[in-house]
Amino acid sequence: METAAIFERIKGALGGEGLEFTEDAPQPGVIVAPSRLRELCLFLRDDPELRCESLQCLTGTDFPEDERLRTSYHVFSYGKRHLVAFHVDLPRDEPRQPSVHDIWPAANWHERESWDLLGIVYEGHPDLRRILLPDDWEEHPLRKDYEEKSEYRGIPTQREREWLSWQK
Repeated sequence: METAAIFERIKGALGGEGLEFTEDAPQPGVIVAPSRLRELCLFLRDDPELRCESLQCLTGTDFPEDERLRTSYHVFSYGKRHLVAFHVDLPRDEPRQPSVHDIWPAANWHERESWDLLGIVYEGHPDLRRILLPDDWEEHPLRKDYEEKSEYRGIPTQREREWLSWQK
């Protein structure tokens, strides 16, 4: 199914409130309000014409110029052979949205990574704790305003510039 037809199917079933359809390149998608996220996900997974049974990717992005964080999803239907992208925009100072781990189990670790590195809270997640960094790490290092400390527990966190000179 083509992107425009997918958008029309979503609009027909869910209406347009809290959903913004963007056909901008490189990938058209839906921007969904956090309050409509689970409804959209269940529709994408369960609708017989869409059947997006596989979460391919969940990523977080920081947009400091707009004071927002974004969670982006890419879901795929093996049977119908289409990919759907959708995004949730959140305020940087209170980034909270529902978890979708029970809709697509692959979201479990993706949400943990996004929380660990960007600080996006996935409400309802069964085990939202650090997955890449130590439990006592402070802040979220993929935020653009993150200031890297020179060491963690006596271990340098930055490489010496001379050591990196071989890469030039």
